[in-house]
Parts: sequence; structure tokens; C-alpha cells
Amino acid sequence: MKINAIDTHCHIHYTPVETLAPITLSDVMQEGPYYTAYWNTLSQIEKAAKISTVFASPFEALTDRANTVQANEDMFKLVQDIPNLYQWVVIDPQNESTFEQADRMLKSKKCVGIKLHPVLHKYSIEEQGEKIFSFAEKHSAIVQIHPEKAADYITFADSFPNVTFIIAHLGGPLHINAIKNAKHRNVYTDTSGKASLKNMLIEYAVSQIGSDRILFGTDTYAASSQRGRIEYAMISQQDKENILFNNAKRLFGL
Repeated sequence: MKINAIDTHCHIHYTPVETLAPITLSDVMQEGPYYTAYWNTLSQIEKAAKISTVFASPFEALTDRANTVQANEDMFKLVQDIPNLYQWVVIDPQNESTFEQADRMLKSKKCVGIKLHPVLHKYSIEEQGEKIFSFAEKHSAIVQIHPEKAADYITFADSFPNVTFIIAHLGGPLHINAIKNAKHRNVYTDTSGKASLKNMLIEYAVSQIGSDRILFGTDTYAASSQRGRIEYAMISQQDKENILFNNAKRLFGL
């Protein structure tokens, strides 16, 4: 397939490995030469997999709450100089400065939306959701979420129809039902992570909800295998193109 895919869910490192805070997601994954999330390497991996555009958030903003503001600023500066790299601005609702950053950064064409990680940032979406999504609605923002439970977001999606929710890491019926049950059709998912490699998951998802609300993502796992999972799925050519490219192009106005 010649189509250049859009990776809507990726992460990058910019901090030297030896200075990473101990016992973090980044530290666990960054084992010797076997894994890298540094842009100079990721860009080559994505290019080899015919991925032309990447939307990323910095690991440092997620794994170290004290560093979220600085990591957002560093990422914002980085994407200005790389044409095919775009930013998700990370909001931690426990840190008011991240809302101020998002208010500014969402005005830039290089910032595609808001990233939430309630699991690593340790907050309850039930308690913080109204605050977050009312802010997102003000900006008509797209919000990418690492969910604990996909079903937790349906009430918010129905209450905030002008917000687009991407419940990341398609993993099974919980994601599929979330999309089915969203009355405004404003809930999407993405294929990032290892769960999408389940041998009939993509096919099942497309059979249940169609392909128009499924986005392609790698989450920094091997881009070639992530792309291959879609290219060789038992779905139509149109479905493959929707997932790899068309949906992101439409949703993000590329």
C-alpha cells in the first residue's frame, strides 16, 4: 500500500536516559538498546513504515508530574522546527498552569489537541472531568485520553457534544461499546499499543462500528508491525485507508 499513514498517537523522549527519574514508565521501557523513543530514531522508523505525519506528547510530561509544564514547553518548541511532527499538549487538572499552556498552545497549528493521562497523573476523571471537558469545549478541542475504563467517558461525551473524545488503545468491547453508545458520534478510538495485535480485534471493531472512527497510532511500538496489522487486516481497502489516513485527515483538517 503506497498511502502515507498518519500516526495520531506517539510519544517522544528528549531527556538523556541516565537522568530519567527512577521507576517510571519511561525508565521501564527504556531498557538498553532494545527500545527508543528519541525523535532522531523514531523519525527513521516511522519513515520506513511510510508514516508521513506524527502527533506526539512527551513522556516526560506524563511520567513526572513536576515536569509537565516544562515538558509541554519543550515539546512546543521542538515541533516548530519539524514539519511532520505535531504536539498534544498535556493537561494535568491538578496543575492550573497546564490549562494556561493549553489555552495558548491550542491556538497554534502545530498543536492538535489535549492529552490526558489520569492513570499516571493519578486523578479521577469522575471528579475532574467537568473541569477538563468544559475547558476543551471552549476550544472545540480534540482530547486524546489514556483511559482506565472506556465507559467512564460516555456521560461526558454526551454532555459535551463539541468535544471530540479519542479513547486510546483499542482493546476490546469496552472501546467498541463506548463508540456505539455516544449519541453525538463524538467518540473515537485508536489502534496504538499492543492490544490491537489481537488477531481479530481490528476486524471485529470494523464489523461493529465501521472504520470511520478508528485512528491509526503506534504508541512508539514498532511502527512497521502496527502498520502491517492494518494493511493485512481482513477488512476492505477503504477501511484500511480510513484508519491509516482518511479519518485523521478529516478530523484534524490536514
